Amino acid sequence: MKKTIECLVLISAIFMGALWLATPSAQANEPATLTKSARDEFACPGMHAQWLDEHTVQCLRELP
Repeated sequence: MKKTIECLVLISAIFMGALWLATPSAQANEPATLTKSARDEFACPGMHAQWLDEHTVQCLRELP
């Protein structure tokens, strides 16, 4: 009986540790979405992204 309880405690500790590692950190200074530079590079690879509003982007060629 004692071995069973110890085993259940160990399994629950491992499970809780895995859950703790899997949850994202909830710090206030971390952005919840993509950063603007990553978003710009995804929207216009190799070009400058000019955002007209939240959903509309205009890709402009960068001068050499």
